[in-house]
Amino acid sequence: METQNSKDESVRRQLLALANMSRPELCEKWRDLYGNEPPNSSKEFLCRRLSYRVQELFYGGLDADLQVVLTSDAPKARPKKSVLRDGAKIFRDWHGTRYEVTVRGNKYEYNGTLYRSLSGVAKAITGVLWNGKTFFGITTE
Repeated sequence: METQNSKDESVRRQLLALANMSRPELCEKWRDLYGNEPPNSSKEFLCRRLSYRVQELFYGGLDADLQVVLTSDAPKARPKKSVLRDGAKIFRDWHGTRYEVTVRGNKYEYNGTLYRSLSGVAKAITGVLWNGKTFFGITTE
């Protein structure tokens, strides 16, 4: 009967062997482990996928319930819409100064300059990178 330690050692040896194989050797190993032709991919990709496959075969794959969730046709999460409309004014008090930003379509106007993102405005105000929505306290619906 194989012990867990001997099983782990066998997996470790196989993973080390994969790292030292040439691309043609990896392709042959792919055929052995997957039973089909390997994709026309880099040696690194083949090695990573084969490493996963070796561990999958020894330790088992994904739980059946998780596989169902990952492959289901369940509706995907929709991106949240911004609550900011064209012409909206955004205010932020920062270190004793009140700052005003105006939404201009998909851009933001601050101090006479248009910015592509609120993060750009927040950086102009603070001098450091911020998530713009966090800095201005913007939530989504």
